[in-house]
Amino acid sequence: MNQKTTLFKIFFTYFLDMLAFGILIPIFPFLFSTDESSIFSSRFSESEMTLLYGWLMGIFTLAIFLGAPILGALSDKLGRRKLLMLAHFVNLISYLLLAWGVSLASLTILFIARVIGGLLGPTLTTVQSAIADISTKEEKTKNFGITGVAFGLGFVSGVAIMVGMSNISGFTYTWGFIVAAIITFFNLLFIIYSFPETLKHFSNKPLNWLSGFQNIQQAFQRHYFRLLFGVIFIMTIGVSFFSQFFQFYLIDHFKLNVTHVGLIFIYSGILIAITQGVFLPILSKRYSPEKIMYYGLILFGFSFLLLLIPDSVLGLYLVLPIMIFFQGIVFPSSLAVISNLATAQEQGEILGINNSISSLANALPPILFGYAVGMKVTLPIWFGAICTFIAWGIYFRFYKINKQKTVAKKEKQVELLSNE
Repeated sequence: MNQKTTLFKIFFTYFLDMLAFGILIPIFPFLFSTDESSIFSSRFSESEMTLLYGWLMGIFTLAIFLGAPILGALSDKLGRRKLLMLAHFVNLISYLLLAWGVSLASLTILFIARVIGGLLGPTLTTVQSAIADISTKEEKTKNFGITGVAFGLGFVSGVAIMVGMSNISGFTYTWGFIVAAIITFFNLLFIIYSFPETLKHFSNKPLNWLSGFQNIQQAFQRHYFRLLFGVIFIMTIGVSFFSQFFQFYLIDHFKLNVTHVGLIFIYSGILIAITQGVFLPILSKRYSPEKIMYYGLILFGFSFLLLLIPDSVLGLYLVLPIMIFFQGIVFPSSLAVISNLATAQEQGEILGINNSISSLANALPPILFGYAVGMKVTLPIWFGAICTFIAWGIYFRFYKINKQKTVAKKEKQVELLSNE
């Protein structure tokens, strides 16, 4: 099977994952809203529901933090296809549990479903590992970008489906989880009957439930990985905090309603797909992922501050693509840099650690959400910018060390050739 066909199948399965994700994400805030459609409004106060919402979102990413390294190592040992089958079976169960929990208004079932889904259901590490398996070093930046395209298109389509369903007479929130389960079941069948095994070099490392933590410890003992994972953690927590709270800036500064805020997020999803599907392949042909990170990361930091300039919605629509452009080229490039440092036998392990660290960074803002009383609405923008500048400072050190090592290696090769 040629590379293009395999990449399309990877794209398609991740697109379906994001389609289900896009259907679910709009539901959760309404489960904990103060209006009469909330299933918990009669049992909890507004502040209590805000805390519960934050923890329900946060515990999912904390579970990913725990599960991602072991899943990555398992995919190196058992293969990508088997891990994708396991993840989609678990997600199917998780979505059905969520539907059941909503129908019973049971917080316990909702939290159990989110923990199970976070521990064993994530597919991003395995999808990224499959891409790394079939890509050369020069192709990785471009090929990793297909996950962003799948995310953008899948998320937008999922939100559109959810909006359409919500206008049907008799609609309940359980519909969304059931539709997500149906999509996941179809995806599982697709993987069973059509998804190829991309792993060529299976790992023989022994595994146990502490392997994930041991792998993280070992990775941080390697200087290059320690620097890069520091970049990823700080950059991700800044972007996650910004994403979690940016809607409040939109509501307060531009006086937008919920529908318009949703349209801006759909607009952002489309921009991500365009950036990673059109512009990233062009850039990756001309520049290495290390160089894209070096210049893109600091410009990404400045692009946050541009969001403070517009006083009109039109201005916002004009400025937002700049920030999303740099976000869209920086994250796939960071994956390519990390993947290129790893051997063929440890792609899943290293990318799993990377996603674990990202998940820990993503877990903190939703949990803090419930405690963010009296926060200035511009804080998420400043916080995102500052974190990105700090991440660039750490990456600057990695870039210089790596560049010096590359130059020294070339000089040594020239010296050997001249001696011959």
